[in-house]
Amino acid sequence: MSFTLTTSVFAVLTALVHVVAAKEFVDNVRQHYAENINDLLVKQIQKELSASYIYQGYASYFDRADVSLPGVAKFFSGASLEEREHAQSLIDYINKRGGHAQFEKIDLKASCELVWNYLTGESSDLGSFASRRMCICGFVTTQAFNAQCEERSVWKEALMAFEDALAIERFVNKELLDLHKEADARKDAHLAHILEHEFLEEQVSSISKLARYVTRLRSFAGGNNYKLGEYIFDQHLS
Repeated sequence: MSFTLTTSVFAVLTALVHVVAAKEFVDNVRQHYAENINDLLVKQIQKELSASYIYQGYASYFDRADVSLPGVAKFFSGASLEEREHAQSLIDYINKRGGHAQFEKIDLKASCELVWNYLTGESSDLGSFASRRMCICGFVTTQAFNAQCEERSVWKEALMAFEDALAIERFVNKELLDLHKEADARKDAHLAHILEHEFLEEQVSSISKLARYVTRLRSFAGGNNYKLGEYIFDQHLS
């Protein structure tokens, strides 16, 4: 009985050590920096890296010999790098505030499904064109997940990709707005300032640009000259 009790106490103490290690902050730097804010920032880093991973997959797809849209590939390669830079900026910010960043694996299929679930959820107003949502994302993973996707032979690839990118940016923007709301609730003025001036402003610009790309590509899709319009659009991005 005594041995069992001692073992149990040891197990509890070990668990506590792990908890403390997971929340280890730099006390001489940390000021008015809540633990839940640190956790939310780490989750946001994960979302930024997930977006980067998706965009890298799209860049690879458009560089394929049977797709061959180098301008679109270049755009998504740059978008992937930009999302990684956002993640690095948040990592630097956590360290500056005396926080602690821990990382989990990034699964491309799970990342695609995360955006897909947002698209089909009640909070999204992007539910139209569901049959072509995240189809490319599903194609570049090891297992497709959108059963409504048509055969690749009829895909309007650039349009589909930029519709997906618009959805991804709106999803990331929603998460940033939720983070900003929590920063306000915690009266964390510095984080609110950083989010407004270094992240949300850029998200609004990205959403506006992508929405215009989608509008242009949809105008091509309405007639019989989509492939020609897509080619000219790709040359513009190049």
